[in-house]
Amino acid sequence: MKIFLVRHCEAIDYQTETVRNDELRFITPKGRKISTTVFKKIRDEFAGLEKIYTSPLIRAVQTAEILSFTLKFKFDVEVVKELSRESQPKDVVELIKRNSIFESIAFIGHEPLLSEVVKTLAGFEELQFEFKKSGVCYIDYDVKASKGIFKWYINPKTLVYLTDNVKDESDKD
Repeated sequence: MKIFLVRHCEAIDYQTETVRNDELRFITPKGRKISTTVFKKIRDEFAGLEKIYTSPLIRAVQTAEILSFTLKFKFDVEVVKELSRESQPKDVVELIKRNSIFESIAFIGHEPLLSEVVKTLAGFEELQFEFKKSGVCYIDYDVKASKGIFKWYINPKTLVYLTDNVKDESDKD
């Protein structure tokens, strides 16, 4: 199964005149532009995508909508509690198991959950890259064996693929 983990794009600062809590933070024009650029660059990687699941938070839902629009996705984006910030990697693994009939799924969520999910699915003790906003990671996951292979992570700032779990120095100043 192809598993795409997508971190939501850049959102407004925690507090504004109208937004007083984390759940209501929405994406910025810069975040929208970066995510659109990333999704267009890797559009072919998503060929055959069957499901898009997202965290309930506004910034994740908006990111999922950008992905859906960019890919011309024909199905609904679904909001699931397993991708909320309070969730654990085991919750995402259970969601994957419940959806094992599909061959390709995208999950839009938050840090640190996404990094923990990558480590769980790919069997890493630690990640050698920072899962940046608008970043996308692809793992080839065998549901029956409960084992995955890290294929790549794309850095949204540089649009460089990291194909091994080695230290990402591609956007250091």
